[in-house]
Formats: sequence, structure tokens, C-alpha cells
Amino acid sequence: MDLDEEIDRLYGTPLDEFVHERDELAKRLTRDGDREAGARVKALRKPTVGAWALNQAVRRRRAETDALLATGKRLRAAHEELLSGGDSAVLRETMEEERSLTSALADCAEAIASETGKSGPALRDRVRATLHAAAVQEEAREELAAGRFVREREAVGLGPFDSELPGTAEAPPAEARPANPKSSRTATKRRAPAAKPQAERAPLPDPRVADAERSLAEARDALTSAEADHAASLSRAESAREALQDAELAEREARRVVRELWREVAKQERKLDRMRPKG
Repeated sequence: MDLDEEIDRLYGTPLDEFVHERDELAKRLTRDGDREAGARVKALRKPTVGAWALNQAVRRRRAETDALLATGKRLRAAHEELLSGGDSAVLRETMEEERSLTSALADCAEAIASETGKSGPALRDRVRATLHAAAVQEEAREELAAGRFVREREAVGLGPFDSELPGTAEAPPAEARPANPKSSRTATKRRAPAAKPQAERAPLPDPRVADAERSLAEARDALTSAEADHAASLSRAESAREALQDAELAEREARRVVRELWREVAKQERKLDRMRPKG
């Protein structure tokens, strides 16, 4: 038995069948004498709805998944080149490509979740945040490549890229005025014939463009941070709901055991009473 293939199959099963299939696989491994592998499988966590839907999207849209993984590598490389004086346009184009692939996979995951009646805008937001994280975080990249997400991830890598994009270059410093006025007039006359016509001179950088680019970078940074906070809150809320459900199940099971033991105690007391001598 190839354990890695079996685990891949497990993460591709319908969400409602995950626990049953996992436990059956763990029992089979244990029966076959591989207790360590059985324990490893038994410890696998059931994915959240968003993580499960994303795992299925990875399996159905392998081309887009591989493209996103490759884009994530280019994104980090473009960022490093920018810090070394590279072209900011390369980073912007790569970021747009990453966003396009992220949207395509998130749409697919939402459609898959809708097949089970568990879709919604909140789920899509969590999936988008997870895909953003997978573009820049190594551990999340491995989960994306394997299609084995258990929980959604926070997007923490794109905001700093935006905030470090440079604006337009500053205008060159003004030429120093000569100290001697006569020399200045003479120099002006000598330079006048060589001066470029007004139409051929390079236009001065518009400060409004630089302000607009900075505002855009700040807005993208704020959007990424807000998406990450939102996804993290949703993930914590879902985890809390699951923990509450587990606790309620455990409490009901404990109550059932207590009732059975009370009945057993009463039965043994009655039996002892019958065995004692009367009078």
C-alpha cells in the first residue's frame, strides 16, 4: 500500500465521508502491522468546508494551481529585484496575474462548495486569503501543491510588496546660478543656439502621478490586511463552532456513560441485598 496515495485519496473524498474513510484506513494499516502509519492517519484532521472545497478545486484545476505556484515564485523574485533597483512594472504585472489565478481557483472552490449547500461569500473570502498566502508562504505552498489543506490560511505576503513599489523619479536638482552676472549672460548667449526646442524637451514628472501611485499602493496594502483579518476571524469562528460541537458530543457521551454506570451500581446493590441473610 502506498500511504501517500491513500492520503491523497482521503483528501479527495466527500467531506461528510472523511472521518469514516480516515478511520477505516487507519484500522486497515494497523491490522496490516503498520501501527505507526495507522496512528499517523488517525491523527489527520477533518478539513473545514473552505479547506475541503479548495482541495477539490486543486484536483479539478491542476493547470491553474501549477500556474499559481509558478507565479508565486516569480512574485518573490520580482520583489527581490525591485529592492535591488529593478523595474516595478514587472512586480505589478506579476501581482495582477496572481490575483487573476487566485480568483479563478476561488470561484471553482465556491462552486464545489455550493454542490454540498455550504457555499457563500464568506467561504470565497477565506479561500482567496488562503490562496494569497500560498503564493508567498512555503508551508502553505506545499499544502496547495498537494491539495491537503485542513484549515484556511491568512494572507500575509502581498501587502508589503505593494507598499514598497516606488513612485516616479524625483526631478533633477536645478542648475546652480553662476556667481558673476556678466558671465551668466555670456554663458546664456553661448548656450542658446544649442538648446533644444520646447517641443523636444522631456516633460517634467507630474507630482500627481506619484501621489496617485502611492495612494494605490496604500489602498492595496490596506485591502490585503483587511482580507487577512477577515479570513482569520472567520477561521477562528468556525474552529470555535467545531470545538463547541465536539465538546457537546463529549458531554452527551459522558452523560450516557454516567447513566449506564448508575444503573449498573443499582443492579449490583439489589443483587447484594438479595444475597444478604434476612432477619
